[in-house]
Amino acid sequence: MKKTIGLLKIGEFDKSILIKLKKNVEREFEEFNISVSIIQEKIPLDEVKYNPIRRQYDASKVLNSIIFYNKDKQYFRILGIMDSDIFTSGLNFVFGIAMSPKFEISRGPVMALISITRLREKFYRRPESMALFELRILKEAIHELGHTFSLEHCNKFCIMRFSNSLADTDEKPPKFCDSCMKKLKNFLKT
Repeated sequence: MKKTIGLLKIGEFDKSILIKLKKNVEREFEEFNISVSIIQEKIPLDEVKYNPIRRQYDASKVLNSIIFYNKDKQYFRILGIMDSDIFTSGLNFVFGIAMSPKFEISRGPVMALISITRLREKFYRRPESMALFELRILKEAIHELGHTFSLEHCNKFCIMRFSNSLADTDEKPPKFCDSCMKKLKNFLKT
């Protein structure tokens, strides 16, 4: 049976970003018989937790709001995508966040979230590059989905390397290293 990753739009941004991401993520996971679909509903930003002092959204609270959209459990994983800045406790910002697959046992399918805001060159007041922007989105999506498949941060030349800055994201490849790929294959064969 084919498993499906659902892409869920949170707030407003150009839908073409989701269409391109769907195609790219599907290509990366095709050997595992995983498809990708765009969820038709979307979460308005007023439904998630904004911190006016930080001028950012609390990524953990946004992630928790995604659970409602998989109540019928038709998705193997859900990846929320938003174009607003996010943070987690103890960090000034994050590119994304993911639930542990341990969550799946007790409460259902696992969710992940990425923000595309800091992946744009214009955030840093630099000229925009659409190709670079799309590659960064793909890298962050694969990275966070990797966490939902029980992969930890990796110190090798790997998509699972931790990104503390945009330069870190740009330096890592859009692929899993051999070690992480082996772990991913073991996780997904069950």
